Amino acid sequence: MNLPVEVVEAISEQRCLLFVGGRFSTEAAEAQGRSLPAEKELAKELGWTRPRQRLGARARPPRATPSAGAAAFLERHNRADLLARLRTLTGAADVAPAEWHRQALTHFPLVFTTTRDDLLERAAAELGQAREVRHRGDEVDAPDADHPVLYRMDGVFSRPDAVILPGDPRPELPEEVKKSVRKLIRGHVVLFVGYRPDHEEFEQLWEDLTLCYGGELPRCHLAVAQGQIDDVLWQKWVWRGLLMFTADPSECMQEIARRMADA
Repeated sequence: MNLPVEVVEAISEQRCLLFVGGRFSTEAAEAQGRSLPAEKELAKELGWTRPRQRLGARARPPRATPSAGAAAFLERHNRADLLARLRTLTGAADVAPAEWHRQALTHFPLVFTTTRDDLLERAAAELGQAREVRHRGDEVDAPDADHPVLYRMDGVFSRPDAVILPGDPRPELPEEVKKSVRKLIRGHVVLFVGYRPDHEEFEQLWEDLTLCYGGELPRCHLAVAQGQIDDVLWQKWVWRGLLMFTADPSECMQEIARRMADA
């Protein structure tokens, strides 16, 4: 894989912001012979079904997203039931942290994540790392090796009061937090790992960061998880300043660890 030189230099200088997505968890589960549903499978597990299309209709069919699945689930159940179901399906309670979780925490003092499981907290405990956990809306500081932070954009299942479920309104970040994130983005290189640009998880995160920045983001890097991306999506995101390379979390973090060892 071709890890961008800009990313390598930024990590060595602690000028890189890491955003961790759901593939960190699903790949860990797969490596241990377990299974966590990806976005389409999750939507279907929650009860989403594709609406019938009229013959000759040209409208693009609705997507099987977690939010669509949650909406279908809530037609028959309440939010507490949805929380319990999602925790069962994606909570990763029987999955152990993987090496890429530990590598992320080793090389990045500040880690943002949209996962809702506790694998990163468990990885920090395995490392003996006193990493503070903050939640959406909490203060955001510059990366500090002496005070490592895990910032949860969507909360965690163990904190039902702070977790944001698919389909929930996404609370707007306080102005002081937006200002801090904007300053960090301007002064750092942004790296997304464990995401796909055609997934709702990434689209919502990008929107959050765009609102913080107050406009189109500067150049960012995305390690595209689980294979290639089609030309239409490639052009869509490149036009928005997103530079993509193909790498699952294990590949990306292993290469970062190797580069840092050689530095």
